[in-house]
Amino acid sequence: MNKNARIPLRELILSRYSSFSGKEKKVADYILQNSHVAFALPINSLAEQADVSSATIVRFSQRLGFSGFQELKSQIIEEVKEEINPEERFKLLVPDNNAVETVIKVAENEVKNINLTIDNIVPQNFKEFIERLRQSSCVNTLGIGISSILARLAAYLLNQAGLKTQFLQKEEHYFEEKLINLNKKEAILAFSFPPYSKETISAVKFCYERGLTCLSISDKPTAPIIKYSHSFMTVSTKNIMFTNSIGAVVVLLNAIATDIAFLNKKKVVLHLDLLNQLEKNGFLA
Repeated sequence: MNKNARIPLRELILSRYSSFSGKEKKVADYILQNSHVAFALPINSLAEQADVSSATIVRFSQRLGFSGFQELKSQIIEEVKEEINPEERFKLLVPDNNAVETVIKVAENEVKNINLTIDNIVPQNFKEFIERLRQSSCVNTLGIGISSILARLAAYLLNQAGLKTQFLQKEEHYFEEKLINLNKKEAILAFSFPPYSKETISAVKFCYERGLTCLSISDKPTAPIIKYSHSFMTVSTKNIMFTNSIGAVVVLLNAIATDIAFLNKKKVVLHLDLLNQLEKNGFLA
């Protein structure tokens, strides 16, 4: 596998541009300006468009760290696919009549999301995120759409880990009508993924400006909600479908809750003992 696979191609080309020969710079210029066309061109057509030989295309690919043109082309295709909105990308998919193959593709996608999420975790940021949650008198989770499901799951897991948490259900009211009663010792844990609900962002901004601790989980550091977050975690949510994948989010939430449970071990054990006693006495039957 190409060692530069995770470096955006544009960034990779620009970082090495000064070392290219004159002909290689022609190839670089063409790809930088026409990536949405270049991915569909065979090597001879790309060479013709860039006014160089096919051998130059191969040398250029190898100078970037690829084994050859096909590997370079594969990265161009992957990056172009990322720029297409999810709905359009879904329309381009060719259905597979083999159900098992579909399961495999979805599973592989989830594994990739989990690995990308792990690779992007900065230990110090994770620790800070945990500490801000633990220091709050109560954590309030919120989100809209699939993010509301994740917010509800987070509330359940954090309560199990000994952290007082409540899920803010959005009904007929705006979030702000519920948030206005929170005090500054409480924290907000918001979930925001594409297409980024404006109402969720507005709710977190409202709390941020009132001095509450605001935490968020989103898909990238440049997501709109990050601007109003004292601490945040990012998760890869790329999906074969046009919705956000939640596999890596669930793994992250499980890790957060597990870490907090270890830190709150005495409290968690007492809670479990109490539940067991209530069950023995028939209160949970």
